Amino acid sequence: MTITRQIIFLAQKDCIEELKAVLKYLLDNTRGTQGCLKFDIYQTKNNPVEFILMESWENEEALSAYFKSETYLDFKNTFNEYTAHVEPFELEIL
Repeated sequence: MTITRQIIFLAQKDCIEELKAVLKYLLDNTRGTQGCLKFDIYQTKNNPVEFILMESWENEEALSAYFKSETYLDFKNTFNEYTAHVEPFELEIL
């Protein structure tokens, strides 16, 4: 079953560019990963501290394998120092 998630990241006000760089690294190194169907990151125009990640994976196994990847582990060890808040949502297509 396809897994689709949305994650909202709020950057610390003085770390917008740093979080943007970390998210860009994640984007560049995740697209093309086996099982990744969609991986897009947006920065909201009216609130530049807010970034939205939209991702879809073929199944739970693909997402689990990604969570063990060097790209994800590097990201996970870095993003917290630039982030004020993270809110994940798992989505269901109607």
